Amino acid sequence: MGVAAGGAHSLALKADGTVWSWGINTYGQLGNNTIALSRTPVQVSNLSNVVAITAGFQSSYALKADGTVSAWVQ
Repeated sequence: MGVAAGGAHSLALKADGTVWSWGINTYGQLGNNTIALSRTPVQVSNLSNVVAITAGFQSSYALKADGTVSAWVQ
């Protein structure tokens, strides 16, 4: 579990390996296939088995249990 803060968005990693995001989404940094702002957490699409997260200014990143990294920004 963990939390990461980007430029104007945040990420949360739940114990079940899913990632949730909220905040400004102008560039798709929430990872939910939209560019709509969300004040409440939305689940990042097509992402599971995550063990670590980090966020950049307008981007988001996840390390999966198999060692691969996912990054998303529109």
